[in-house]
Parts: sequence; C-alpha cells; structure tokens
Amino acid sequence: MAERRQNRNGGGRRLCAAVLLLCVFLQMLAGSLPARAEADRAENPETAPLRIAVASDLHLDPDNVDHSQGTEVVYNMELVDALLWDAKQQGAQMLLLTGDLVNGGKPQRHEALAEKLQKAEREGLPVFVLPGNHDLAPVGQTEFAAFYEDFGYAEAVSRDPASLSYCVIRDGIMLLMMDTAGYPAGAVDLPGAAARDSNDPFFSEQTLQWAEGCLRDAREKGLLVLAAGHYNLLPEISRQPGSGYCLENGDRFTGLLRTYGVPLYLSGHMHTRGVYQEEGLTELLTEYLLGYPTGYSLLDLSGNTLRYTPRRVDVDAWAAAAGQDDPVLKNFADWQQEGLFNYAVSNVNYMSERNPITEEEKGNAVGFFYTAMNAFWSGTLSEQRARIEAMPGYEPFFRCAEGYAYGWWLKELIRTASPLLKGFTLEIGNPAS
Repeated sequence: MAERRQNRNGGGRRLCAAVLLLCVFLQMLAGSLPARAEADRAENPETAPLRIAVASDLHLDPDNVDHSQGTEVVYNMELVDALLWDAKQQGAQMLLLTGDLVNGGKPQRHEALAEKLQKAEREGLPVFVLPGNHDLAPVGQTEFAAFYEDFGYAEAVSRDPASLSYCVIRDGIMLLMMDTAGYPAGAVDLPGAAARDSNDPFFSEQTLQWAEGCLRDAREKGLLVLAAGHYNLLPEISRQPGSGYCLENGDRFTGLLRTYGVPLYLSGHMHTRGVYQEEGLTELLTEYLLGYPTGYSLLDLSGNTLRYTPRRVDVDAWAAAAGQDDPVLKNFADWQQEGLFNYAVSNVNYMSERNPITEEEKGNAVGFFYTAMNAFWSGTLSEQRARIEAMPGYEPFFRCAEGYAYGWWLKELIRTASPLLKGFTLEIGNPAS
C-alpha cells in the first residue's frame, strides 16, 4: 500500500515546507439555515439567523491547470467552483474572501475569478472580498477595486482613501474589510495612499483613523461589527518584527477592536486553520483552499450568539452535480486522504537524507506525522496529545526534522492544539454599550 502511494505522488519531495500548513482532513456537520432565514433577517436583522461563509487563500490561477501534476493546486479553477456551490448548498447568505484571491496579480487571473463570483451572485450568494499579498502587481490598487466593484466596493458605506479597506452594512451588521497590504509598494496608486518603500504588511495612521470612524459609527447605530483582513493579529509570530508575518500597527488596530467591542477578527495568510483568543477578542484563521482538506468556515449568527463550524468542501458532490468526469474530482476526499499519506512519506524521506534514520524509524515517523495531521484537522489533537506524543515515531520524526520548519512547527502545533478548532460559540454583548 505504501509503495503504491509513493508512486502516485513521486514528485511530493519538491513540495516546500509551507505546503505542510495546507494538508488536512476534517469531517464536520453543518446544517443549513431554516428556509425562511433570509427573509426573516431582512425583516428583523437584529435577531434573525444569518449564515456567513468565510474562505481564504484561493490562489486562483487559470495558467496552472495541468491535472497530470497530481496536486490540489492544478485543480484550482474547479475547487473555487466547488467552494461557491458548497457554500450555497450550506445555506450561506454571504461569502467573505479574506485575501490571496489569485496567485499573482495578473489581470487575466482577476478577470477569471470575477467571472466566477458574478455567477455566484446571480445564483443568490453575495460575495465580499479584500486583497492579500499575492493579489496586486502588476494590477494596482485602483484596478483591483475596479475588478471587484461588485464584490464589496460598490456597496461600501465608506472607503478608506489611503488603502483598499472598506466597510459595508448588511443584514444588520457592519463588515469592516481591512486591507493589510504586504503587496509590492509599486502597486500603491490610490490618490490618498502614502508612498512607501517597504512591501511589509501595515496599517497607516490614516487607515487607523478611518477604521475608528467606522467603528464609532457602528456603535452609534448599535451594529455588531465583524472585522476581516488577510494578515493576522493575535498569533505570536504576527507580532515579531522581521518574521515576515508582522503586521505594522496591528497592535493598535487590535486595541481599536477591543475598545469598540468587536468580538471576531477573520484572517488567512498562514494557510492553516487557527483560533486565538486574547482579552475578549477572538481571531479565526481560515485555511488555504487548495490544500488538504479544501476547507472553509461557517459562521452562524443568531440573536446574541455567534457559532463557528469548520466545513470541508464536498468536492465529490459538486463533481456529481456538475457532471464532471475527472476521476480525481469524483473521488476527491479519498484522493486527498491518500495524498496526505504520500506527503508524510515524501517529506520524511526528504528530511532523512540530511538527518538519517533507519528504515524502521522512517515507517514509524511517517505514521506519527500522518496521525498527528489527521488529528489536527479533525480537531481532536488536543485530546489525543498524550497518545500521539507516546507514538514510536515521535522521537525519530523530530530527529530527522532537525533544522527543518517541520520540526518546530509540528511540535508547536501539538503543544498548542485547541478543541476550539472543531468549533466554538461566542456570546455577543450589546454593541451599543
């Protein structure tokens, strides 16, 4: 079995460490909202249920669709279609996309995504986007806003003159959609944006002032605010200068969210699922769409309760509904599960070239890695921590991973694993208080 799996993914060794953060499998239930939910929300937006889908890091690239390569990335066009279909099937009343919409800001890639989003909106799924670090250059800020005029910018009640940030009031809530930058400085072309030499993510002073104005307006109107951005706020690495993840003035924006009682900040960028809570603020990281398990987030707002459920795109069902004949798409869940094992095999083999371990230790290390990743994505890693740390592959895996990102990352993943990864509920106070 292992030999067959290795043969199917012989090129897995070329995968970089960042792809590790994409690998996953989860099985969660997420029921649809009642049939009258949308009408009820329109009549009484403060109390009627609202379901919001959140996806991140689509990295759409119509130039990279050679299915013979055998990875999720080359199915990017189909997986975006499957996401839009699945979100609608799950009763989502809007979809938020938190950046890295395309894989490099070429106009034809934005055009391809905008066409898909137009179709989703025609079928009754409003979409709101914000930019990530891969979305601009050669496209500039002005052109980006034009591409996505129908997906947030035209509906905005306020736009930040200094960035691509905007806010929307819809269904009784305010969406504060933040541009965290991080893209090439040459793409900055808005008249109100300050010139900048660095490509690092940041909030400018002008953007912070604009955001506080939106938050103040929401408080006066008694609106619940949900904030979103591509880069992260609460993970420790996002507050370490020079890490490549540090968001300049992110701490000040975090302070504004706490001051105005914003309960939830939605982000992506790290290509993994994560939940962080600190001083009354929760941050939810939504995983990379093009990696295992091709997941997204569902938020259910009802009265003073906000519930999060992770959701795996049912690619198999979409493929059947769309009449797809590609055997990978028709059996996508099984294909991805096999791919996770292949990934464990190829990376243990790769790391052990520099840090040799015996063949028996390799087998144990693969089993440990595969089991740990399955537990993480199913949300059970915290309760399985002791058993996983006692596996015979634990020690040889970290010995062969010495000097690689896998080592520190997986050890930290096990140490900090939270049951919140399989879902949580927030009690929301009165936003006007």
